Amino acid sequence: ALGKRKDGKYAATVGGVVLSIPRQVGKTFLVGMIVIALCLIHPGLTVLWTAHRQRTTTKTFGSLKGWTSRKKVAPFMLEPRNSNGEQEIRFKNGSIIMFGAREQGFGRGFDEVDIEVFDEAQILSEKALEDMVPAANQSRHEAGALLFFMGTPPRPTDPGEEFTNRRAKALSGKKKNLVYVELSADEGAEPDDKKAWAKANPSYPHRTPDESMERMRENLTDDDSFRREALGIWDDLKKSGIFPARKWADAKSLE
Repeated sequence: ALGKRKDGKYAATVGGVVLSIPRQVGKTFLVGMIVIALCLIHPGLTVLWTAHRQRTTTKTFGSLKGWTSRKKVAPFMLEPRNSNGEQEIRFKNGSIIMFGAREQGFGRGFDEVDIEVFDEAQILSEKALEDMVPAANQSRHEAGALLFFMGTPPRPTDPGEEFTNRRAKALSGKKKNLVYVELSADEGAEPDDKKAWAKANPSYPHRTPDESMERMRENLTDDDSFRREALGIWDDLKKSGIFPARKWADAKSLE
C-alpha cells in the first residue's frame, strides 16, 4: 500500500488501495494504524475517513481514538474533537483525521486532503466519489494522495458497482497503478469447511474463534450470505443475474 516508484510517489496514488475482506478480520485496525503512523511521520497530513452510515463512522472514530491514547502515542496527540458529525483526531504536529458519513454528504468542499479512506466500500456511490475524490487534487504530501477502498463483497441489493468495477480492473491484470487485496475462500468452497474458514480469515481460530464463525453460520441461513460475509466470496454475476445499469445503458444490441 505504501510502495513508491522511483520518483518518490506512491505507486498506488492513482488507482488507490482496494481491500475486499470478510467481516471481523481486522481491516479497520490495519488501515487505521497505517493512517496513524503516517500522521505521526508527516506533519500536517490531512485524512478523511468516511463510512456510509454515521453509526459505523462513530464506532471507527472510537477505535482510532483508543489506539491514539496508548502510552507510546498519547504524547504526540491533542484532545480529540468528539462532536457528533464533526469528529476529529488531532496531532500536535498539525496532522488531523476527520470522520463523517457519506449519507450526510461528508467530504464535499474539502481541499488539500492527503488520504481518503472509504469504509463500507461495497455501498459506495458514484455521487459520493464525486463529492470526495476531488478533495485530494491539491494534496501537498510529497508522495502524493492515497485513497483506500475497503469493504466486503456487495450483496445483490447493494449499490456495489464502484467496488465491483475496481475489483474487475485489478483482476484484469492490465492496471499497474493500484493495489488490490482480497481475502477469500475458493469460489466453490463449502460453507461448513473449516479449512475454507481459515483460508478466508487469517484471524481464525485465534482472534475469531470457532463459536464466532459458527454463530454466523447458524444465523446467516442463506449460504450465499455466509459466503460473502464470512468467507469473502463474491457472487457469480452470471448466476445471480446482476447486470450493472451502466453496462445495460452501453449495450447497443442483444444478439
